Amino acid sequence: MSLTGKVVIVTGGGSGIGRGIAELLAGGGAKVAVAEIREEHGVKVADGIRRNGGVAEFIQTDVANEDSVKAAVARVAKMLGPPFGLVNNAGIGGWEIPAAEMTAGEWDRVLSVNLRGAFLCARAAIPHMRAQGGGAIVNIASVHANFGFAGASHYDASKGGMVAFTRTLALENGPDGIRVNAICPGYIDTPLWEEWLAMQANPEGIERATSGWHPLRRRGLPVDIAKAARFLLSADAEWITGTTLVVDGGLSVRYFGL
Repeated sequence: MSLTGKVVIVTGGGSGIGRGIAELLAGGGAKVAVAEIREEHGVKVADGIRRNGGVAEFIQTDVANEDSVKAAVARVAKMLGPPFGLVNNAGIGGWEIPAAEMTAGEWDRVLSVNLRGAFLCARAAIPHMRAQGGGAIVNIASVHANFGFAGASHYDASKGGMVAFTRTLALENGPDGIRVNAICPGYIDTPLWEEWLAMQANPEGIERATSGWHPLRRRGLPVDIAKAARFLLSADAEWITGTTLVVDGGLSVRYFGL
């Protein structure tokens, strides 16, 4: 599954799943652009990768801003080389707001980062991939693409949209040798998870319960998703496109009414 020398952009690479992906890819020889809106987080990850012998650059990026995305991808091409891979991982949560009470601003904020951001990044990176004769895009969706969670209609819609976007992007770009796939993680120990947990009345009980929801009896770690992303970016997945890989420790096979 070698990606040695390949340039890969990882959005939201400064923490959580994005950080796990950036570190794993760089450890395998990829040149990683840590595309992150928060300078402190992005610099820390890129510096850590370089200290461990890898190649990485922090590229400050607001994925919801068209000009920022265009500038970021151009900077990646100048500093590291044209991108072969793109991991659309940047995302934000949206919790505990029933749709009937949600403002248009709250809806737009989540969709602009989670879904529009993936569109903007893909649109900017695809010309570079075409010029090289191919490439690979991995979109990080969620098991929320497949089931609903009360109070998270904006988040759920953004992740369902990501899966639909993946299919169409794969159809449009397959003839150019560009593969596009999605990953639906289960509940992963990340800052986003901690943010949600902090809002709950009984966080300790939820910590115990959520591990039990997964047949493999633990929540996921960023590296679990990173390994799946590495596979989908690599030549080992050269005949896989337009698909969604659920990486959730078995969470979504469960019927919660029992």
